[in-house]
Amino acid sequence: MTAPISTMSGLTAQTTSQSNGASLDKDSFLTLLVAQLRNQDPYSTLQPHEFAAQLAQFTSVEQLTQLNEAVAMQAEASQMATFLSETSLSASLLGQEIVAEGNQVQVTGDGVTYVQIDVGGQGGTGQLQVLDGTGRQVASVELGHLSPGKQTIPIPTEVAPGEYSYAVEVDGGEGSSVPVVTYSSGVVDGVYFRDGDIVLRIGAMEVPLHSLAEIRPATLPT
Repeated sequence: MTAPISTMSGLTAQTTSQSNGASLDKDSFLTLLVAQLRNQDPYSTLQPHEFAAQLAQFTSVEQLTQLNEAVAMQAEASQMATFLSETSLSASLLGQEIVAEGNQVQVTGDGVTYVQIDVGGQGGTGQLQVLDGTGRQVASVELGHLSPGKQTIPIPTEVAPGEYSYAVEVDGGEGSSVPVVTYSSGVVDGVYFRDGDIVLRIGAMEVPLHSLAEIRPATLPT
């Protein structure tokens, strides 16, 4: 025979035991309450105020469950809205020239290739390094004094057409290093998804959408 559950402490003890293994939802709480009423000691029945207290607990559990569900649904809707907005934006970038944080540069050999950087602090003396796909330095240029803010720097004309990375180091004097943000730019000719992220393709370069810094109208052919 099942032992009677005489007071609210019995239900509380079962609730505590359940919570050690898993969270107690409203259905489990109601099941425990019904079991307590069925198995209570007939000589020591649940008092009205105790029953009211347990109903209040049940109401609180149900409200918290509904609140959690509402918050989860709102978060999911917000994530979906953000994803749809980013998808629409990335599609609109096809054929547009963009500037994004990065250190890739595509040298076409058709005229001078430029890169854009943003020099921090008070500026300083800069040096440009161009690296191939293996990390080997193919060009190094002393840039002289660079003022703080955005600067446009030409890639040396002796660099052969191809895909490269570049770095700009700025010395602020007395061996202090000045922070520099480098950018990649070009016309977007493809958009695709990778591991839940949107990636923009510029020729052979790949630019994550979240690194986008500027959108420019593509230069029209003459």
